Amino acid sequence: MIPPLPEDVFIAIFHYLALRDVLSMRTVCKSFNNITHLRGLWLLILRKEVWNRNIPTPRVNLDSLCAAQIEKLVASALSLHRNWTSKNPKAVRKRHVALTTPGARITSLHFITLEGCSCLLSLSVTSRVEPRTVTLECWDLSSLRCKARRTMHWFGGYAVNSDPESTGIIAIRTPHVEVLAFDPSASNPDSAFIPLITLSTAAKSVLSLAGTTLILRTMNNELKILDIVRPLYELRLEDRQPTIPPNQVLSAAIIHNEYAIILRPKTLALYALDAFRRGSHPPSVPISPVQVHEFQWRIDSCVMQRQRSPSARRLSDESRPCGLNILIRYSTLFPWPVNLLHHFILHPNHSYISPPTDGSHASTSSTSFAVTSSNPPYRFPPVLSQTIVSPIRLFSITDMALGPYGTAIWLDNHTDYYEEVGQRLAGLMLTKLPNNKEEAGSDNAPPDQFSTKASTVFCAHETDDWNRVAMDESEGRIAVGSIKGNILIEDYVDR
Repeated sequence: MIPPLPEDVFIAIFHYLALRDVLSMRTVCKSFNNITHLRGLWLLILRKEVWNRNIPTPRVNLDSLCAAQIEKLVASALSLHRNWTSKNPKAVRKRHVALTTPGARITSLHFITLEGCSCLLSLSVTSRVEPRTVTLECWDLSSLRCKARRTMHWFGGYAVNSDPESTGIIAIRTPHVEVLAFDPSASNPDSAFIPLITLSTAAKSVLSLAGTTLILRTMNNELKILDIVRPLYELRLEDRQPTIPPNQVLSAAIIHNEYAIILRPKTLALYALDAFRRGSHPPSVPISPVQVHEFQWRIDSCVMQRQRSPSARRLSDESRPCGLNILIRYSTLFPWPVNLLHHFILHPNHSYISPPTDGSHASTSSTSFAVTSSNPPYRFPPVLSQTIVSPIRLFSITDMALGPYGTAIWLDNHTDYYEEVGQRLAGLMLTKLPNNKEEAGSDNAPPDQFSTKASTVFCAHETDDWNRVAMDESEGRIAVGSIKGNILIEDYVDR
């Protein structure tokens, strides 16, 4: 006979059971069946079976979900994880997007959330028609309907806002630098992108946008940083790297309220932004890097992403620095670095003292909380975690993407299994090195002890026209663009 224990005691006991055993308890008796439908139990299961295993879930408000919805969320997350990490994941749905301009070349793809809807931003350009037309389009992924469109005949690059809570969606130069927002009341897609602010600053291209912080390339190929809230106050970011061709000044950037990490074609640099945020840094004096690491070879392509916890609702909620994953393909005359992807980890400094979030340091010495060489948020140099076999043919097109939960995907020309013409979309769950204070490493560590192959092949292609990839890790979704203007969207879980 089952003893009459309080409900909370049974929940605590069920928490230690495997998920399949919890479901089996529903057949024992009516009391256990009721307990296995309690919201509190499924919240515990969500943390234990999903979040504690670094399995992501979609961005939802848990407070608004009932027990049945949380149970469905757990089942969906585990189903996606099994499929996503298998050797050959099976897409449950494949869709194709038809661009407004047929045959335009896809140059960029980004997944975003707009008005609560999952969307895909695409940038395409006509290559054989003069004047060249650049089209920015936002697609509602529930219906593949174009929600917003902007057509330009002059273009100087754009950057998608890395802060999903920000009003400004993208910054774009057309030829003025504009930060665009979305107008949900627009009568048609062509008027849905509206300028939030137009900057008077002279810039050659837009490189990075995080919240209201913008990094631009000047007309003389220098990098400058500004806040669109006070656009007239702009500072130059000093560059200590060797001479690089002027069209290769920045590969990736992570912008935080207290610091910025800039990845250039040869260096990784950390900049303190405390004086910039307070407006006390002299405009005529560039911001010097606090720490700089120089890589062995010049970088051909790369991506950089914060390693996020699935339980964190948004990045800005994380008060402590989180680890950075960096995926690099080098560009050298030697054949082996080009045919390898190098995964670096920039570990956080657990001794870092960050400013109080309540603004209480305003009356004290602000330098007590500043990012300095003795108080860095990260431990330089980055550590080489692994090298990944990823062969590409001469003059072939390649691209890569990193998810915030550790998934890496890339395009290459693996020929062990496919013909001489063709591409594959491969992936890997990135490994981590032990994160302790005694560990040390650099990019000069012997790569063969970390070598690995792609653990996942999402799909293969018989031609060589794929050129861009994007990934929504929490939704289990991948987009692939081509030089012919086609966009393939694959979903790996049925929600």
